[in-house]
Amino acid sequence: MADEQRILIVEDDCDLSNITMIHLTGAGYAADAAYSLAEAERMLDLRLYMLILLDIMLPDGEGYALCQTIRQRCSCPIIFISCLRDGDSIVAALRGGGDDYMTKPVNYRELLARVDANIRRATVYGAQNPNDNIVRFRRFSLDKRLHRAWRDGCDIDLTPIEYALLMYLYANNGELILYNDLYSSIWGMDGADDLRTLTVHVSNLRKKIDPDHAGLITTVRNAGYIFTDV
Repeated sequence: MADEQRILIVEDDCDLSNITMIHLTGAGYAADAAYSLAEAERMLDLRLYMLILLDIMLPDGEGYALCQTIRQRCSCPIIFISCLRDGDSIVAALRGGGDDYMTKPVNYRELLARVDANIRRATVYGAQNPNDNIVRFRRFSLDKRLHRAWRDGCDIDLTPIEYALLMYLYANNGELILYNDLYSSIWGMDGADDLRTLTVHVSNLRKKIDPDHAGLITTVRNAGYIFTDV
């Protein structure tokens, strides 16, 4: 189990790391700092974290690689924080297992809101429900307790965000879900200016649960999505 409310900051800029830690502790979180991939991996061997803040450009490699390593160990939320603003970097981070993405310079009020939202989502969707754990779709099945999905006997590897998106879409089966409503429900904040994050995650989810392009998730242009369990 992750240490309660403890966050790992992976950032090679000592000043930025210290400032981030001050804001996190001021908000009631405990925080550790790692300044390289190797140091972060050592710290991950020692404890589990509630959430990880991850830079991309680190002295001994890129954060993408660490993200993949983390995803092999745990499903805690990962928020990338980087000076890279281009679409390819953002897409690579989100498709590589990241839950959220922020660019530098950091708006700490927004960062704390995103930290709160990601931890809240992980806590809510991570809670075990002893009743009705198995959801049987027509094309695949889902175990809500284990967060495990499978199709034709093979596992579907869902990230925490993809799982949360799927459960929200399923709860609104057959209805149009507006982009901003879906974003705010999963991330806990207004997503009017950050639809790219949402569209990347939905695209990833669609590829995993609907490889045959049966139309489980339909995009309504300039509006939102409709999930149909067909």
